[in-house]
Amino acid sequence: MPDHAVLVYVKQLPGEDMALVDIEDPLIEAIEQAEVGEFDGNGIGPDGAELYMYGPDGEALWAIVEPVLRTAALAPGSYAVIRFGEPGARQRRVVLA
Repeated sequence: MPDHAVLVYVKQLPGEDMALVDIEDPLIEAIEQAEVGEFDGNGIGPDGAELYMYGPDGEALWAIVEPVLRTAALAPGSYAVIRFGEPGARQRRVVLA
């Protein structure tokens, strides 16, 4: 199992529906084409969703998914966490919107 992760927290604005397919499909395509890891799904809660991506190199994975996320229409408060190893490892937070 890959060690590193990019975890994206997508905020949902009150009264708006989330169209995760508009974000997930381009992420899956970019990750598969670059062969930097895998998109492992999502978790949906009352305030938004979490997207889970894993690979052997967090920076390489982030370099592929960042342009996709920057062009997506994300609500304010959305952010990503790049984790460099298993849970508890060093990580970096990046504000997306």
